Amino acid sequence: MSDPFQPVPLFSYPLFSSLLGDAEEHREPLSKLILDHRATHVGLRRSNRNGWHSGEEFLSVRDEHLSWVLHNVTVFGQRALARFYNNWSRHELRLGSWWANVLDPGGWNSPHHHLPQAWSGVYYVSVPDVGVTPEDLSGRIEFLNPNVNQSVYGGGSFAYAPKDGLTLLFPSSLVHLVHPHAGSRPRITIAYNFNVVPT
Repeated sequence: MSDPFQPVPLFSYPLFSSLLGDAEEHREPLSKLILDHRATHVGLRRSNRNGWHSGEEFLSVRDEHLSWVLHNVTVFGQRALARFYNNWSRHELRLGSWWANVLDPGGWNSPHHHLPQAWSGVYYVSVPDVGVTPEDLSGRIEFLNPNVNQSVYGGGSFAYAPKDGLTLLFPSSLVHLVHPHAGSRPRITIAYNFNVVPT
């Protein structure tokens, strides 16, 4: 018989992370690709503040290093999420959209989510000078606890310090932000969304 005084945690949100192999050899070409693209395209205003978000035209970019990222994050997503979808016996994970982000010193991303997509992620191309102490949140991505009782039970938000070559995957409904980038070099990432469709 179970302990009636041992609560069952409800509504937990998974966060998956992985360092992609061979990321080092793709970092400089990807950085150049994105910075060159920024130099010729105004970009969009989304959650970015004092930063650049690529426009729809970025979806048409054909580049071996970008293809490497998109392929690897998709394979990672398939493996990470298979447990939720019966090993993809009746569903398929499809890459919906992707875009590049550049934050110069002082740039940040305001709180936002990626609904109505199912899963979202980010690949860190180059993230210099990320804060590594609890007091220094520079460049960190922070996920806000959706539980309205968070202040009562002490389950606050979660700040993650990224590194080059890392990819994160999380439910698109999770509200998140990026703290102001204090580094001297651009902070460069590729964000993406997945949809889950029946087969």
